[in-house]
Amino acid sequence: MSDKFKKFIPLMILGGIVLFGLGIYILVNRTGMPMKTSTDVAGFWLGLWQGAIVCLSFIASIFDKNIVLYQAANSGLTYNLGFLLGLCISIGAGASSSKKKNKK
Repeated sequence: MSDKFKKFIPLMILGGIVLFGLGIYILVNRTGMPMKTSTDVAGFWLGLWQGAIVCLSFIASIFDKNIVLYQAANSGLTYNLGFLLGLCISIGAGASSSKKKNKK
């Protein structure tokens, strides 16, 4: 590998990280994120989805003040149950995978 190319490696890595972050933000912003201005009533399935992407919602809410973690316009018990199950799936999957790594 030439020295001229080695100089651009950190710049290409930074550009890749920025593009990846922008792609994640666009994907998350268009896939059922809970919004402050949402008036549609969310049920079980949307609660399940929003619970599963709660980590991405948190990251997106740092940059966009219209995105929230929990949708206020929901159907009550069914949304809460779906959100809780989705949260358990997303957080539980990370915890179980880290447990397996520690055993090795």
